[in-house]
Amino acid sequence: MKKVFALLISAALPVAAVAHAAEPLKLNADNKLYCNAQTDWCVGIKTDGTFEENGPFATSRTLRADRRFWDAPDVPDFTHFTVWPELIRLDEERALVGVIGPAEPDYKLETPISGGSFTRKDLYLYEVSLGEQPGSNLVFVTPYSTNASIRGCSNQTEEQKRDGHCSDTYHFQALLKAIPGKKADAGKNYPDLQVTTQATRVPVGVSREADATAKPTISASQLTPVTDRQCSYTATYQWQAAASVYEPTAKLPDCAKFLRVNLK
Repeated sequence: MKKVFALLISAALPVAAVAHAAEPLKLNADNKLYCNAQTDWCVGIKTDGTFEENGPFATSRTLRADRRFWDAPDVPDFTHFTVWPELIRLDEERALVGVIGPAEPDYKLETPISGGSFTRKDLYLYEVSLGEQPGSNLVFVTPYSTNASIRGCSNQTEEQKRDGHCSDTYHFQALLKAIPGKKADAGKNYPDLQVTTQATRVPVGVSREADATAKPTISASQLTPVTDRQCSYTATYQWQAAASVYEPTAKLPDCAKFLRVNLK
C-alpha cells in the first residue's frame, strides 16, 4: 500500500519541478505574453509605461501573482529586449526566467568599429518567486549572441587583392539548457546550467589581432564561415548558495575577439 501511495504522489508532482526541464514559452494571443503550455506562467516586457513601470515581469494565473523582476542598473529603454523563450521550473512557485538584451554597462545594441559595427546581446536569468513571499534575484548572465563586421580593405589595391570581399565577419551564439544538478541548497535542488557556444568567422584565416591587409589574396574557398574551436565549447555552471548565483565549474576560454568591442 505504501508503495502504491508513493507512486501516486510521484505521478501527481509536476514533471518540470522534478527534472527541471525547460518549458518553451510561446506568444499567447489572448494576453500578448510569452506563456508555457498550461499558461500558468507567463513572461512579458512592459515598454509603454512610466520609467518605474517598464521592464520585464513574470505573472502566474494559478498563483494569482506577478513580479517585475529587473533589478540590474536602470535601463532607459527596454525596446531592444526580448523574452528568453524558455522557463526552468524550480517548484510550483519558483522558476528561472530570462530576458535577452544589450550588454552592460551602457546597454547599447550596436557600436561602430573599424568601418563596420559590433552588436552583442546577453541572456539575463532571474530566479523569480511568485508565492507567499514574492521576490526575484539576478542569478546568471552570459553572452548570448554577438556579431562583428570589420572592414578589411582601406584602398582599391587591397580591395582587388581580396577580390572585393572586404568585410570580416565574426559571429557568436550560445544555447542554454538545464541539466540535473550535483548540489542542493537547503533542499531547493537547483539544476546545473549547461551553455554550448558556436563561434564562426569569415573569411577563413582572418583575425582581429592581425593586420588584415597583410593576409594573402582571398580565394573562393575561404568565404565559407569556419568554426573557431577555442570559442566553440560547452561549459557547466553550478549554483553557489553563498552568493546566490551560478558560476562556471572550470575557467572559460578567452573569447574577447567575439565578445568585446575593443580587444584591449
